[in-house]
Amino acid sequence: MGLAVYIEDQNHQRMHAGRQAGAYLEAILPHVDADALLAGVHLHGDTMFNSPQLMRIIGEIDLLIEHNFDARSDAMELKTILDGVVRRRGYLWISGD
Repeated sequence: MGLAVYIEDQNHQRMHAGRQAGAYLEAILPHVDADALLAGVHLHGDTMFNSPQLMRIIGEIDLLIEHNFDARSDAMELKTILDGVVRRRGYLWISGD
């Protein structure tokens, strides 16, 4: 089943970010540094990031885009999703399989 990605607003009203969001995330996880926030995504449990954490993750994704050609397309797509979450001061909730 893989990772399911949800966007939550400030009141924790949750909506699915789309099937592709989980695929983008799964594609870049093998390429993140061990000390990156994304390295903490639990593949078989739930993980949640708030807006300040997402801003750091966006920086991590920018570095990934710069240095990893294989993951560039998926990283750019995920970054677009995360930018929208930060603009709404929301949360990213990830459900592992």
